[in-house]
Parts: sequence; C-alpha cells; structure tokens
Amino acid sequence: MLVRSLGLLKRFVNERNTPGAVMLVGYRGKMYGPYPVGSMSFLSDSQPVMEDTIYDLASLTKVVATTTAALLLLEDGAMSLGHTVGSFYAKAPPDKAEITLKQLLTHTAGIPQLELYRVLTDPDDAIDHILDTELAFKPGTQFLYSCLHFVLLGKIVERCASETLDAFVTRHIFEPLGMYDTCFNPPQGIQDRIAYTEWCVMEKAFLRGKVHDENSRFLGGVSGNAGLFSTAADLGVFATMLLQQGVYGKRQILHPRTVRLLNTNYAPGPNENRSIGWMMKGNGFCSGGDLISNRAFGHTGFTGTSLWIDPELRAFFVLLTNRVHPTRNNDEIIRFRPVFHNSAIAELGELTLGE
Repeated sequence: MLVRSLGLLKRFVNERNTPGAVMLVGYRGKMYGPYPVGSMSFLSDSQPVMEDTIYDLASLTKVVATTTAALLLLEDGAMSLGHTVGSFYAKAPPDKAEITLKQLLTHTAGIPQLELYRVLTDPDDAIDHILDTELAFKPGTQFLYSCLHFVLLGKIVERCASETLDAFVTRHIFEPLGMYDTCFNPPQGIQDRIAYTEWCVMEKAFLRGKVHDENSRFLGGVSGNAGLFSTAADLGVFATMLLQQGVYGKRQILHPRTVRLLNTNYAPGPNENRSIGWMMKGNGFCSGGDLISNRAFGHTGFTGTSLWIDPELRAFFVLLTNRVHPTRNNDEIIRFRPVFHNSAIAELGELTLGE
C-alpha cells in the first residue's frame, strides 16, 4: 500500500476539497489500489465511494477516447496527421482548410475556446460555427488549449469511421480491453455508482451521470472534448496497454510505433510540452509533479480527474475526484496533483529498495 500518498488523499478529502476520490497506481506490473476515499457527494444521505465508483472524466475524454480513436484510424489508413481540415470539409474557409490534424491534436491550430451552448440553439450548427470562427493566430505558430480543437477532431473521426465516436471507441478500444465501465451517456442502471458533479441551474439539480462540460452536454453528451465516464480500474487497464507498447493480454490495440507518438514532444511550450493529444513535462508547472520523467505523458480533467503514464518508471497514476461538487469554485486540485504524484513516485522508489 502507498501509505503516504493515500494519507495525502485522505487529508485532501477531509479538508472538503472534494467529497471523495479514488487513486490507483501501477508500477512494474503491480497494482496499488484502487483505493477509495470519502463519499460520492456532500449530501447528507450520500453513499461512500467504492473501488468501482464511476467519475465524469471531463477532458480525459480527449486522450482516452478521441486521440486513441484518431491513432487507430491512422493505422487503418483512414487519416494521417498531415491531413487538413479542408480535406474533410470542403466548405472550410482558407484559414481553417489548411489546419492539420496534428495541429488539432497539439492545440496549435488557433481555434479559440467558445461556449457553443450559449451562442447556438442547434447542435448541428456547431461545426459550421467553428469553421466560421476567427482564429487567434496562424495555425502552427503558437499554443492555445481549446476544447473546440477536439470537438472538430471528434467529428472528423466520425467521418473517417462512418460511425459515431461512442460506437467506434466502444467497439475498438473499450470492449477489446474489457473496459466495461467506460462509456458516454451512462445508462440508468449504473447511475447509483456515479459520483455527483456540479449544481446545474438549468436542471435545478446536481448533475449525476450527465456530462458536466456544457459544450459536450449541448452536443448530446458525445463529443471529442468531453463526455466519457469511467472507473480507476478501467483507466488502469488503458494505461497498462500503453505501457506495454499497445498490447493488453493477447490483444494488440496500437502498434508500438504509434504509442511512441504519445511521448514525443511535438509542441514545445514555455510551461508544458505537447505530444499527440497528451501533455508532457516542460520547464514550468506540471500536474504530474517534479519527479515524473521527461518521457511521461498525461492529462487532466476539469472535474478533478487526471492520468499520468511514465514509460521510464514503468508506472501510471490515476486520480479521480469530483472537485466540482457542489460548485467549480475550488482550485485546490491544481496544488494537490503535483504533491500527490511526487509522494507516489517517491514511495514507489522506497518499495523498490525494500524488495
């Protein structure tokens, strides 16, 4: 057991930074966890968090679902990183037509963040609106994190796959890996296993089993930027597959050369670097902490989730919380993540010495 790291997580929950959390660490093929802490909500009748509690992953959707789907289609010959938006949308204006899939995946395309749900009434108008939006800069010249890069990428994935994003990732990723608790728009039968998120003014209720991200919710809960729900154990399976060069059990999900794209720096930045879809450690703040290696790649989710994978350490770190309950006015998770990862990595080193 990772006693010190689990103690930090318990204190984080006891200080009411989140109702509950689940942590899971994998190291050289051994699993530490899942360790559940706290409750699913701050409501008086709340259930305790369990090992298999399901969390809204928020932007982890970008890497677990959308990026992986794009790489599967790359291997299948349906797309390449150099393909342009114009090759999929003939109506794209010249400045958008030359945007590459690589630029969408590295957030260097220049499409600014927009609240589609505030300016549109019909989800079918989303792509037209994105293509008509003025760019923040010339594609490929700067970095700007924007969910709209992945909203657009998700729609391109659907065009190439000739099926919806949720159907494609379920059939090609989640079912082959046995990730049966991972899905978009969770069915009613598993609602009581899902942690609550934020109070929704429109629905006059706390969200549970409905995606927290407003743009994704506006788009029906299935979007390239957010909408995925999962458990720590399922994410552990996914991370193990990537640590094993795309193999899990007897299934080859991704080619080893494809996996290498995930820890190759394609977009150096002043604070963090970017690989294909994922973030990497840079010269500034890193949610993966100070001890994570330069080969590590990870991502965070607005709801309080994170996943870091370190091929050099042969380790992964899953941290799931619902820090947006009861409201999003709580940024302590930003301070906590690097502290948690530093502690976990140090403990893994101590365990190795004790073997």
